[in-house]
Amino acid sequence: MDNRTLILPTILCFLFLSTTAATISHSSDVSTCPMDFNYVLRIPWNSSNCHNSSSHGAGDGDNTNTPCCTTLSSLFGVALAIHLKETSLFLLPDVSAAQSCLRDFQSKLNSLPDLPNNLAASCFNPRRFVTGPNVCAHVESISDWVAKLGRTTAVDGSCRADLTNLTACDACVNAGFEVQSKLMEIDGNKSHSTNCFYFTVLYAAGIVNKAGPLSKGSLSCISAVPLITGN
Repeated sequence: MDNRTLILPTILCFLFLSTTAATISHSSDVSTCPMDFNYVLRIPWNSSNCHNSSSHGAGDGDNTNTPCCTTLSSLFGVALAIHLKETSLFLLPDVSAAQSCLRDFQSKLNSLPDLPNNLAASCFNPRRFVTGPNVCAHVESISDWVAKLGRTTAVDGSCRADLTNLTACDACVNAGFEVQSKLMEIDGNKSHSTNCFYFTVLYAAGIVNKAGPLSKGSLSCISAVPLITGN
């Protein structure tokens, strides 16, 4: 596969890297997660990077660049793409909702064999999933996206097709970097580069691709979820 496609999991991981895990497990303000993680049990994602990952036990954020956290970053992003498709919102409304979603995500992981019960707490900071004007170019919704970039972008033209085709996937990835560049021109803050690429991923998977966020092509190419070979 093209090296540019292999960049995707690493970029996603940086967005999701955690500085603290305690807030995931302890919250005085219980909120309901607006996302459904049942797909975690249905799609043929490769969980081998997380099997018997005892190094995650400390939950101190020291392992955020591990292959396991990279895989889980991609997997969690699928729910955000579906959420965008259903609500037109890129991220979650507040920390309480993000905490609830991470608990739900972990509960699904707990249903799978050989996975530690604290992976979400080790990999993710819930604040990374909370919306706000300073995440990327003041974009929080699809209407903001259209206002900044117009109704048609490079990903609208290149990410609609069947992305199980590697040539089509490569074109989609290139388009993603093009849109990220335009968002960065608008934003002006280099530290938001990863966030802006991630918003492009969510838009391509949740809004553009014809087959939808749970299709094989979208999962493997746009969201960079590692799939079990032969599925």
